[in-house]
Amino acid sequence: MNNDDERSKNKGEKLHAPADFDGPSNDRVCTDVLCSLLFLSMVGLMTALGIYAVQNGDYRIVLYPMDYTGNVCGTNYGEMDMTDYPNLYIVNYLGGGVCVKDCPKLTDVATLVSYGGLFQVDGAVATEDDIAVSPEYATMEEFVCTEDKCYPNDDPAQSFFSTGVNAGLGSAFYLGETEEYLGRCIMTSGAENAIQLATEVGSVADIDSYEDVTEFFSRLYTDIYAALEWVLGFGFGAAVAVSFLYTYLLRIPGLLCTIIWSTLFGAMGLLVFIGSYSLSWVEENENADPQVYTDDAFTGTRWFGYGAYISAGILFLITCCQRKNIQLSIGIVKEAARSVQSMPTIILFPAIQSIAFLGFVGVWLVYAIYLASVGDLETTDFSNTGVTISVRSFQYDTQTEYMAWYLIFCFFWTIEFIEAVGLIVIARAVASWYFTRDKSSIGTGTVVHSMKQVMTYHLGTAAFGSLVIAILQAIRAVITYIQKKLDDSTEGTEANKIVKCIGCMFQCCCCILDRYIRFVNKHAYIQTAIFSSSFCRSARDGFFLVLRNAGRIGAISLVSDVVIVIGKIFIATLTGGLAYYFMDSYIDDKLISLLGPTILIIIIAYFVASMFFNIFGMACETILHCFVADEEMFGDGADSYAENDLKDWIDKHAEY
Repeated sequence: MNNDDERSKNKGEKLHAPADFDGPSNDRVCTDVLCSLLFLSMVGLMTALGIYAVQNGDYRIVLYPMDYTGNVCGTNYGEMDMTDYPNLYIVNYLGGGVCVKDCPKLTDVATLVSYGGLFQVDGAVATEDDIAVSPEYATMEEFVCTEDKCYPNDDPAQSFFSTGVNAGLGSAFYLGETEEYLGRCIMTSGAENAIQLATEVGSVADIDSYEDVTEFFSRLYTDIYAALEWVLGFGFGAAVAVSFLYTYLLRIPGLLCTIIWSTLFGAMGLLVFIGSYSLSWVEENENADPQVYTDDAFTGTRWFGYGAYISAGILFLITCCQRKNIQLSIGIVKEAARSVQSMPTIILFPAIQSIAFLGFVGVWLVYAIYLASVGDLETTDFSNTGVTISVRSFQYDTQTEYMAWYLIFCFFWTIEFIEAVGLIVIARAVASWYFTRDKSSIGTGTVVHSMKQVMTYHLGTAAFGSLVIAILQAIRAVITYIQKKLDDSTEGTEANKIVKCIGCMFQCCCCILDRYIRFVNKHAYIQTAIFSSSFCRSARDGFFLVLRNAGRIGAISLVSDVVIVIGKIFIATLTGGLAYYFMDSYIDDKLISLLGPTILIIIIAYFVASMFFNIFGMACETILHCFVADEEMFGDGADSYAENDLKDWIDKHAEY
């Protein structure tokens, strides 16, 4: 029996060589094809649902604010024409309000905005230029304010508890300075404080603090706008360049080893220090006279110190036992860095994914908004101190609710599908790099070819894997919905605690299952990328590969996590430092402060680094799969594709 057959007997069925593989394998099963057809059917049905919603709904009902009578501000939808009054001034805490031409910028406690129009008493300074309310509200006679109803004895304190204002739960409220947000006039903190002061209710906060916050954000916006080109240039362009610099640094002999081993022994040293400090603190304070801390504090700190010592010992034993696998992982990380540098355009693939995400989400939001408008307006009455206020809201029939749930499921499946396609493309490109002898032939064409292969042969695998996660997410959404309904119905009772406990248990189980499925799916996608096998076979092979290489998987996870954390910090801080230096040299006189733009650049650079290291992490795991396949197929023979540190590792440690 030759070496290949012997390894196959011990480690599973014989692996076929993936090199130059350019099509579907013979084990392609109908499940992947069925999932592809099912996904296309889902997209078609979602489109049909969207067309139905567009034809029967009106987006303005959802996006534009609605007054208390059901009229949509800024439109002619409803009984009154509110075309010239696009903003909603809210007159009670329930959300009821009236349409106005512009959001007011003046606070005047002697002016009331009511369901029946404006009402003013002596001392009012507001005019129609400050607040223009539609005159059609004056026809709602039951809501028109009078002095007895809304402002008894011209006293603001009595007015606040009148039947009209009703402590903020009536049909009228005071004119206050507002900020426009999505057509809603939201009262500022300064206006609320002024009203509280005039009506002698509640506590008065520091109005200056609001003005300070407003001034801060105004200056921040001005600085960012003035330095926008620098923010985008450094936040995106420089961050990508620094990311590639970091991968190059990882290839410097000895540097990666120094980082990893220093981090591991540094963590052990920190744990030992924490344990020593905790025990010395107990010894120092336990004999103090008088005793300041309780015996429980001493006991807890002492056990905490022991726990730190034990953790350091466990970490040391794991490091000793896994030292060979850690060395292998270091080699794999270096090879992953080489692969990413050989295909620099692979870093742009998440941008393509983002475009796909945005395109789908844009279409999905249109469908969702129109579907949300397919309902019936109903009136809900709220009573407080004998005063009844009506608020309009939408109610949906069972059919529309089912459509909404289906639309949510489509969202889950499509988003996961796009992500799965991206993972397979990255894995395919990295696997092609690994199983190519002449690495100089690898480049942009490899990424493009991988995309073509995935789009041609592996969409069924992506659809299958993403469907499993989408079903689980839909179940979690249903559980959350049921939990919310039960929580509302049992609020204030003993059963409410039981409902919350059961709901949290279900959510926890679903969360664990979700993480497990994503882990299995990722390794299945890598197997598909290497061997072009179906999802079920790939998931099985990936699972057993992880099972028989648990030590290697754990070691590479440890090493790659260290590299990724340090890399993110390195990229964000270096990018931010360079940006600060150059902005200080060239545009300092144009900015109030360099701090705001620099912090924004660091945040953007961090997200760019996260995107980069998602690719890097996938490359590391793909290299591991390729290495194991290479080892099981070729061992240390001349046909092996392993190079550099991986080849050295095989020569030193492989056993046959």
